[in-house]
Amino acid sequence: MLPFRWGRDEKPYLFAYQSMDRMENRMTARRRDVERVDRIVDAAAELLPERGYRRVTVEEVASRAGVSKSSVYLHWNTKDEIFYAVLDREFTVLAQAAVDQVRRDPAEVLAHRTATNLFHIVACRPLLQALLVDDRTTLGPLRPAKSAVFRSSLANLNELLYRYLHALRINGLLCSEVDPRIMRKATCEMLRGMTFSAVANSTGAKPLAETRLAKLSQVVAVTVRRAFEPGGVPELDRINAAAAEVFKAFDELMPAEETMRAERPVAL
Repeated sequence: MLPFRWGRDEKPYLFAYQSMDRMENRMTARRRDVERVDRIVDAAAELLPERGYRRVTVEEVASRAGVSKSSVYLHWNTKDEIFYAVLDREFTVLAQAAVDQVRRDPAEVLAHRTATNLFHIVACRPLLQALLVDDRTTLGPLRPAKSAVFRSSLANLNELLYRYLHALRINGLLCSEVDPRIMRKATCEMLRGMTFSAVANSTGAKPLAETRLAKLSQVVAVTVRRAFEPGGVPELDRINAAAAEVFKAFDELMPAEETMRAERPVAL
């Protein structure tokens, strides 16, 4: 019997099928990597506020994530790098959640509503609380200056806030005599003070009780509205214009989740 040979027109199809198989295998491996990274970051995010930086080990993170310690080191070289990835995600969640509120209802772009939403987000996320009040028991030596990724995220968040305030200003949704830089600092300090007073008597960072949260949220809303917003009912066109500027800034400055995942390096 003569040996089987591919015809001239058939052989390229074989190569195409082999190439598709290799591509599918790479995509499957990539999905596994993404799922593993997510489990590790989720585990570290749970352990950090529970036990504090100094008491958490890489072994504990791996165990809670259901992976081996060596799997953790495929993606990060040190414990600090794992936790900086966690904190980086917290900043992204903060921005994403605030902008999502505006996407659902453009009126949420108003200063007093955004300030209230930010307070709600922080109140429900212990690590954001720790960052806002500089809780060294939880964070240990973790600081923005020590991580290029963390510094970059913080810079993007600050730029997003600046562009948000500018959008309010040019659309007449802030008092003309108020310097946006002063408003930004004053609002941040108010949120920090509210958060600190709420967690001062707590053992470790944790979500705030609903009753306490509602009372503090009302204080935030009333304070920001009376201090920084013009009187009267804002025009819908101005609200929509400001919201559109916020969406544009967010899309330019904050990476999509898929992009973030693709940019997570494998440690060498």
